[in-house]
Amino acid sequence: MFSNKLITALAAIFIASTFTACGGGGGDDGGGSAGVTKTAVTSSGTITAFGSVIVNGVRYETGNARIISADDDSVILENPTNAQLQAVIGLGQVITVRGSQSDSSNGVADSIRFDNELVGAISSVSAADGSFVVHGQTVSVSPDTIIDDSIIEAARGVEIPNDLPFGGLPERLDQLLVVGMVVEVSGFPTQNGLQATRIEDVNNRPGGGAGGGLLDDEVKGFVSNLTAGQFTINGLTVIYDASDLDSEDFSNRPLANGQFVKVHGVAVSATTLEANRIELEDNFLDDDFSNGRVEIEGVIQAVRPDAQGTGGVIVINGLEIRVDNISQFSVGLRVEIKGILQSDGIIVIIRLQDEAEDTVRTEDLAVSTDGTSLTTRLGLVIKPTSRSRLEDDTINDDDNLSIADFLGNVAGKRIEARGFPLNGEVVWIRLEIEDDDDQDCRLRGPVANITGSVNDFSFTIEGVIIDVSQVADNNFEGSGDQSIGRSAFFNQLSPGVIVQATSDKSGIGCISGMLTAREVEFEPENDIFIGGGNGINDNEINGTVSSVSGNTFVVAGQTITANANTLIDDSIIEAARGVELPNDLPLGSLLETLAQLLPIGLNVEVVVDRSNGLVALRIEDR
Repeated sequence: MFSNKLITALAAIFIASTFTACGGGGGDDGGGSAGVTKTAVTSSGTITAFGSVIVNGVRYETGNARIISADDDSVILENPTNAQLQAVIGLGQVITVRGSQSDSSNGVADSIRFDNELVGAISSVSAADGSFVVHGQTVSVSPDTIIDDSIIEAARGVEIPNDLPFGGLPERLDQLLVVGMVVEVSGFPTQNGLQATRIEDVNNRPGGGAGGGLLDDEVKGFVSNLTAGQFTINGLTVIYDASDLDSEDFSNRPLANGQFVKVHGVAVSATTLEANRIELEDNFLDDDFSNGRVEIEGVIQAVRPDAQGTGGVIVINGLEIRVDNISQFSVGLRVEIKGILQSDGIIVIIRLQDEAEDTVRTEDLAVSTDGTSLTTRLGLVIKPTSRSRLEDDTINDDDNLSIADFLGNVAGKRIEARGFPLNGEVVWIRLEIEDDDDQDCRLRGPVANITGSVNDFSFTIEGVIIDVSQVADNNFEGSGDQSIGRSAFFNQLSPGVIVQATSDKSGIGCISGMLTAREVEFEPENDIFIGGGNGINDNEINGTVSSVSGNTFVVAGQTITANANTLIDDSIIEAARGVELPNDLPLGSLLETLAQLLPIGLNVEVVVDRSNGLVALRIEDR
């Protein structure tokens, strides 16, 4: 599995003082079937489907909901039909649902709040890295970004029935978006701008914007460089006076650097906005929600470690959240956090997912660089852009490096790179120089060019041939890390599915254009569970071993049973024996006891079968 700073055991977090809930109460909304236990919920994320509305994997019934514009807290609709709902909010739009859940997949919405993150004229478009600029904010587009049908129709000159994801369109970004077009963007604030989840052309919308009515220019972000009468948000200068400050938000506090605000106003230029209203963005939790389930999807904007200890504060969607282990988080990662808000304001995380659309990943040695790109042993040419987050774990102050600084230190080093296909190329959104001496190579991405038969086949990932002739039968794995064997793997293999291939530990199988694999496994394309979850429906449990007794052990507070068929990662056996092994092995074939294999404190990932208790299918050293 790929390394990731998000991978941790169960953690407890609490929302910092500005966002701590108090008073009021959650609970049953009075609807639904008798005898069904319901949990109050506040959930913020993108709309992934309609038919009611689906957010963060949960389908919420909306027939009795109020639809609220966050701009002025006005109720746009009450008890809407599905058609009425889709006339106001669209696929890919970020909304906040307040209501209840009857289980992990179904709920009832009492209210749905929607807002724009950015409204204004486009000043530049970059098709090369899938980004554009509005009001000095760099907006990143991904394959899943929903493009409103009116934008596609304007580019094609013909009508289409639906909004569509950008990744499925033949048009380049600069063929869809043009300089001067006024757009309304929904998405997640990032450190330097916005990650778009939906884009609409304001001038082609009925009424000029979501919910009707003409729209101000709008931007959200952190206040910086505050002086008398002006401040900046990334590349935008905001001009204001005291009358522009929201009287309720600023009744007992001044405008200050570091506050996350929404600015309404009129653009004076591409990089200057004259404000007419400035609001604090701090209404995710309030006095009406004191306990229940909390779900947040967004991009980590900042990580602020405490001066001492392991804790600190992360910022996501402008919310400051205190965590007890800051090492799990990294700026720029798109995540979904699910937790339980308790009456004392503490949120206990029950699930933490990586939501990034980085379907292409590699870990390998960089063998050369030409000043604009690097080349790996596998022959992948990786070109960082202004969109790439660059880190170097081998130096101090390793975050957010310049391209020149990163490439100047990368030759001969091990790197991890993440990106996604766009216009026939890969947009690399994250590159990291790793501080370790591992020699293997790994490549993950969509499968192409499948050749051969079950006993002798190969395929390609990003043009690299994956040779599976050296893969042992138990190292052909399914998407849950379970061994499925060569035959089942071949039968499931098809163009476009996501597969990860890993070489031998010495890296002998890593040559330009070919990876001789020792392990291949199917991977989900998106919504990859990577740690911190351990919920009742998850098939992975992550954390440290806290006790071992016979054939049972405890991880993240859950007692798990191992049996003779439980597959033990070779690195765990190697640590116990002090010698290298070629393959993972079933527990029943080993001389070592479970206690000898799993020392207290070992950080593991356990794939489990929940159909009959909690039985370990596979145990890996993380």
